[in-house]
Amino acid sequence: MKKIFLVLIVFGFKSVLFACTTFSFTAKDGTVVFGRNFDFPVGIGHIEINKRNLRKKSFVQPPEKTFEWVSKYGSITFNQAGKEFPYGGINEAGLVIELMWHREAVYPEKDNRYGLSELQWIQYQLDNSETVKEVIRSDAFVRISAASVSPLHFLVADADGDVATFEFLNGKMVVHTGNDLPYPVLTNCSYESSLEYMKSTGKKESKQYDEWTQNSSGRFVKAAWLIEKYKKPENPIDYSFGILDSVAQSKSTQWSIVYDITNRHIYFKTSTNPARQKIDMRDIDFTCGASNSYAFITDTIASVEDFREYSFEANFKLMYDVVTQVDFLRNSLTEEAVKVSAKYPETVVCAGDDNLKKTP
Repeated sequence: MKKIFLVLIVFGFKSVLFACTTFSFTAKDGTVVFGRNFDFPVGIGHIEINKRNLRKKSFVQPPEKTFEWVSKYGSITFNQAGKEFPYGGINEAGLVIELMWHREAVYPEKDNRYGLSELQWIQYQLDNSETVKEVIRSDAFVRISAASVSPLHFLVADADGDVATFEFLNGKMVVHTGNDLPYPVLTNCSYESSLEYMKSTGKKESKQYDEWTQNSSGRFVKAAWLIEKYKKPENPIDYSFGILDSVAQSKSTQWSIVYDITNRHIYFKTSTNPARQKIDMRDIDFTCGASNSYAFITDTIASVEDFREYSFEANFKLMYDVVTQVDFLRNSLTEEAVKVSAKYPETVVCAGDDNLKKTP
């Protein structure tokens, strides 16, 4: 029952062109930015404030072993599958993680490491990691469970400007970073496939690709080219939104997000509220004693005062609305199954002054 709500993601991605695009680069003034387009049939979602010093337990089923940790960093995340199961976000240290559909993904089989679902893995990293290197090192003791239902890969960036792709191929985590990452971009094909596509399109007799690859790797090439073209001291936030607009997928692009990692600012717009919104993380109280708060991603957010008090009812409604507003999900999940996942945040408690994370 614990993972059953997350099944909605895999059903959704298989039924539509889930054409997300992510990238990160360091501007001429030293500002590190990260951009992402989220493409899906439904654009509703919550922006969650996740606090530091919270004690959490892995949300898994046997034969996976459960384990606990205490969040070291607060974070802001973008969620459709309920609180604690984000699609992406940024933490206080400046680490950003965003997911994308990757149909070739194969997660590791059970071993001596602890397993997490694909979405809780994102929250775990935001809770505990400051840098890309720390996310890489965590593979020694925690993995995405093979029981996860959504094949994904991830782009990760940190405040130092380090960027990495995280993919799961043939049951192993494959990372591209540093010299192995000539273009800090990721779409829906594997990174190597997109590089191959880029090289092929420059030849007189280019290889023939299917529609999926042309769409995904075509966006990869366009975003990479625009990053390479960034030469002038142009505002990096405006430039990033320009890149996202250039690779948007008509009505399926629901959210466009630009993280100013250096200054801890989050900018976003949605298909139903195209006015650019801004969240300054310095205005957020991430202490464990602060109230649990969220905002609708479609809201106009002038300040932290526009966030609402978290409740089970609001969390459940978000999850249930995603199911009921997507035709192919309506008959796939029961109301009770959604409630099981919606109640998980009730198990998360403040650890007070205990800021030592319980990692394996």
